[in-house]
Amino acid sequence: MNKPILALLLFVLVSCEKETEDVNHRIIKMEDFKEISITSEKHYFEEVINPTGIGIVHDKLLITEAWRVPEEHPRMHLVNISNWTYDKPKGKYGQGPLEITDADVLYSSDGNSFWIYNMNRRKLAQFSIQDTSLLATKDWKFPEPMMDLWFLEFGPNGHYLGVPRESEFKIQEFDSNGNLVANYGEFEILEERPDLTKLQISLLMRGWFEGDPKRGLYVRACLHTDLLEIFHYKTKEFITLTGPDNSLPEFEYSESKFGGSIEYDWNVTYKYRDIAFTDNYIFALYAGHGQQDFNKTGIMAEQIWVFDHKGKPLWNLKLDRSIIQIAVNEATNEIYGLTTDEDPGIAVFKIPDELL
Repeated sequence: MNKPILALLLFVLVSCEKETEDVNHRIIKMEDFKEISITSEKHYFEEVINPTGIGIVHDKLLITEAWRVPEEHPRMHLVNISNWTYDKPKGKYGQGPLEITDADVLYSSDGNSFWIYNMNRRKLAQFSIQDTSLLATKDWKFPEPMMDLWFLEFGPNGHYLGVPRESEFKIQEFDSNGNLVANYGEFEILEERPDLTKLQISLLMRGWFEGDPKRGLYVRACLHTDLLEIFHYKTKEFITLTGPDNSLPEFEYSESKFGGSIEYDWNVTYKYRDIAFTDNYIFALYAGHGQQDFNKTGIMAEQIWVFDHKGKPLWNLKLDRSIIQIAVNEATNEIYGLTTDEDPGIAVFKIPDELL
């Protein structure tokens, strides 16, 4: 083979390798996003005491309460999106059958019911949208292999995908009976902190885990570091986004009989706060404020970063009020946010035309 052809082949191979690396690991800069300011209107419901999460269940919005709300109050509330009226409470507090202590909304294809993950009790519970009972219609307590899960989402094939509290792996898959069938994405030792074990790194990189089984799309978004990882279930491919801040937060690690734990200074800023999906985009609510700042101002997150499903940064939606959770309604082209003011309610933002 002559030298010009060999050189051309080497150039192509190096270029392909570089392109693969760029696609699977992007370093984000703020100038990568196009800024768009959006405004909102707020809806308040006196039945809701201390909201902590929201989700869309068919044609209604589900608002979940914080676990510390008094026990006599329901854990969830359904709201009619069409006219923003209160529909009904759901979720009786308790540790018995069909009762829950907390709720995280999960995907459901059934138009008459919805599922939630009761993390503190490590179980799933299904509720009817139609009846007025506070109790679930069925629930399923996790078997032993799933007891360490911190977050959980339905998989595309009737399985479960979850993030354990402490593990060498980023995501684990369980079958319908709760048996572990696969581990995905082993943590790598950090160059800047080679003293940290993989278990310690898993604690450091904790945050949120959101999934969309219909699209086979899952995202791990870190709370204290600028790290967002997109997992495509079909290809088992991870796409990693880091930055704009590529430094590690200050922290202290300790161990007890319950395992390891990490404590952060109150000055450490929160990063990603929530994730939502559409057919074309990933919406990432980004904070940039710490707990001390939040306690003084009530401001947590005033921007939503929008990516395509391959992690390409597209838009930075600048919000007119602070929110802490998001849900995106493709049927109405609206973004819903849980506000952080003195009387928390639901902020409704119209999705900009550029995104439609």
